[in-house]
Amino acid sequence: MADDSQSFPIAHYKAHHKSDEEQRRHLTTFKALQKERSNKCFIYVFSAFVFLSVAVLIFALIVLRVNSPALHFSSLSVAKFSLSNTNSSSPSLNLTVTAQLAVDNSNFGPFNFDYASVGFIYAGAIVGQSTTGAGRAKAKGTKTMNVTVQASANNISADYNNSRLLNLSSFANLRGRVRLIHIFRRRASSEISCSMILDLNTHQIQHNWVCE
Repeated sequence: MADDSQSFPIAHYKAHHKSDEEQRRHLTTFKALQKERSNKCFIYVFSAFVFLSVAVLIFALIVLRVNSPALHFSSLSVAKFSLSNTNSSSPSLNLTVTAQLAVDNSNFGPFNFDYASVGFIYAGAIVGQSTTGAGRAKAKGTKTMNVTVQASANNISADYNNSRLLNLSSFANLRGRVRLIHIFRRRASSEISCSMILDLNTHQIQHNWVCE
């Protein structure tokens, strides 16, 4: 019986030692799981930050980027035409031209402008100019305007007596602001210059004008 009584403390020590090992093993496993979860959390947060940064960058490059509105003449027609002093060495020309000007706004916000200026040039000098009223081109939209320009050119003898074709240049320009997401306002401007030919026989501008 004495031998049996001495075996209990040893068994108790072994059981206690085994319990400590299990606790240490569980603790190590718990710490490893915590570390793994912490690493995963960091990866998730970092990935979300990178994704958000890329999204903001794309938004800034696409939505907040301001492009200059594009100008072009939809039509040009001569409403009035008159020649004077045709028997002299310096005949004169008087024109009334109706121009339809289009403003193409490719931005994600509306483009507001005070006025657009349209004019004609002959022999390097401005022979007629007019302005439109204020306007607004919607986001990703086009605004069309009609403007009437009265032009007068003197001493057109070379063109009048020879080819009966008058080389003209027209121009248009405007300045305004693009409003983005109802907060930001950015300045924008646009201009266009075109070369065209006025037929003195038909009193009309030929349709093959070239703009830049």
